[in-house]
Amino acid sequence: MFRLTLAAAVGCTVGTAVLADDWRSEFANITFGIASGENQQAGNLRWAPMGPYLADCMGIESVTMRVANDYSAIIEGMAQGDIHIAWYGPAQYAIIHDLTDGDVEPVVVDISLDGDMGYRWVIAVKSDSPYQTIEDLRGRTLGWSTPTSTSGYVLPMQYFREMGYVDETNEPVLFGNMLQTGSHDNGLVSVVQGNIDATTNWYYSINAGAHVRAAGAGTIKLEDIRFIFESDLIPNAPFTTRSSYPAEMRAKMRECMINMQWADPTAWEVVSRDTFGAFGLVSHEAYLPFIELRKAETGR
Repeated sequence: MFRLTLAAAVGCTVGTAVLADDWRSEFANITFGIASGENQQAGNLRWAPMGPYLADCMGIESVTMRVANDYSAIIEGMAQGDIHIAWYGPAQYAIIHDLTDGDVEPVVVDISLDGDMGYRWVIAVKSDSPYQTIEDLRGRTLGWSTPTSTSGYVLPMQYFREMGYVDETNEPVLFGNMLQTGSHDNGLVSVVQGNIDATTNWYYSINAGAHVRAAGAGTIKLEDIRFIFESDLIPNAPFTTRSSYPAEMRAKMRECMINMQWADPTAWEVVSRDTFGAFGLVSHEAYLPFIELRKAETGR
């Protein structure tokens, strides 16, 4: 009787181990989507080391990196299951949560160079411009990045509606015109070149954010930009996956990303440049306010 029980127990253990490893066959080749907000060339170069590192760490064949300025492409890929892990803002997390009936969860979140797990949306102007407050932009042209960007559109428009700077359909009241720039970097470049008077954007702090990243890529000079508004703290953009994926796979993603800075310092240096200090844990609950905002906007 003892032998039968032991054999059954061992059989269960082995069977469980085999099942736990089955995900590596089903997900031998996965896609990692990045909605970076930086120019395409810089984004591709920055994220290139993540694919080989993650594939090796997870013990799978390949991780294909898909970098896009267009958040909608990453949202669509994630919702359809063509993208298996993705990085985007809190507003995009809420959209994915809506489109997949809640089948999404954070893997990790980026921690800034200053150690913060949050960032702010800001309004940037050219350094030598006369603008000091949002009110000074009356009749002027304001740029915004993309309609699904948390810091470039969703939260700024919510604030502008509350303040009466735009109407209920987000048409300008205070501003003379509002233009889509296509990305955070493009907005900053457009301000410096004088094509627009101001742009919504994001930063962790004055020493870290989209402006520092753009300066590092050579598209602007830091001294050409200053900020006339900053918001309250926003939870940092999560790296996410589908919560219906195997638990062992999700746990391995999390482990590999948190350990990246020690496991592969060379790759980490490229990926984290001017932006990340580390990857850390974050809960779904951190993004509930954005999910509620999404429900209010869609009526669902």
